[in-house]
Amino acid sequence: MMNTTNHHAPIRRILLALDTATHSLAAFEAATALAACLDAELHALFVEDINLLRLAALPFARETRLTSATTRRLQNPDMERALRAEATRAQATLATVATRLHVRWSFQVARGQVAAQVSEVAEETDLIALTFSGGAPAGLAHLAAKMETVMRGAACPLLMLPRGAGIRPPFVVVYDGSPASARALRLAAQLAQAEAAGVTVLLASIEPPVLRRLRAEADALLAGTTLTADFPVLARTDAAALARAVRAASAGTLLMAADSPVLDGDVRRRLLEELACAALLTR
Repeated sequence: MMNTTNHHAPIRRILLALDTATHSLAAFEAATALAACLDAELHALFVEDINLLRLAALPFARETRLTSATTRRLQNPDMERALRAEATRAQATLATVATRLHVRWSFQVARGQVAAQVSEVAEETDLIALTFSGGAPAGLAHLAAKMETVMRGAACPLLMLPRGAGIRPPFVVVYDGSPASARALRLAAQLAQAEAAGVTVLLASIEPPVLRRLRAEADALLAGTTLTADFPVLARTDAAALARAVRAASAGTLLMAADSPVLDGDVRRRLLEELACAALLTR
C-alpha cells in the first residue's frame, strides 16, 4: 500500500487509467517506458464507461457503420461486446509493449467512471497516468474536473499524457523551492540520465535573493550527476507565461509540483489547453 506520508518514497507501482476514448499506443509506450526507467510495475485499469452503456440502453440510440453508411439501433449487448473487444485489444497492446521493455505488468477491467474507479485503487498506487486527446473547451473542462477528482482522491504524483506524448527529452522542471518541486527535479535528473540528456530548470521567482537560493538548491539537487542544466527564470506565474516557457524550452516532458503556486487559479485548466507534451505533477 502507498505510504501517503512519505513523499520521497520510490515509485514502485504505476497505474495507467484507460477508457475507450483515450487509450493509444503512445500512452502505453510512455507509461511503460517510465516504469522501465524507475524499475516499477505497471498496472493498467481499463474502465468501461457506464455512460456509454446507459446511452446504449436508450430507445433512440443509433449507430452508423462507416463501412456501409447504414444506421441501426444501438443495443446494450452490442455496446458490451464492443467494450470487451476494446479491452482485449488494450491488454494485448500492453502485453506487447511491456514484454519488449521487460516491465512487470497487470491489467484490470472495471465498470463506472474513470475518476471514481481510479480513486478506488489509488491507495495501492505510487503514480497515476491519465491520457487525454485535447479538443473543445467543454471537453477540456471535463478533463480538468476529472483530474481534480483524481488528485483529491490520491496523494501521489499524476502523469498527464496528451495524445501522442511520451516520456522524452528535453526535460523541463518548474522549481519553486518546495519539497514536491525538489522531487520533480530529482525525477527529471533520473529520467535525463537514462536518456543521456540535460535538464532545463525554470526558476519560479523574480526576486534576486530568492533566485539565488533556488539556483543553489537546484545545483545541490543535481550534484553528483553529470547532467548539463539551464536555469531560465519563470518571471510570471500565469498559464500563458508557463506555456511560453515550456514551448521556448522545446519541452518533451514537463515536471512540476502539483500544488505549485504556479498552478493557482485556472492555470491548471489553461495548461491543459496549451499542453502538447507529457506533464508529471509531483507531490
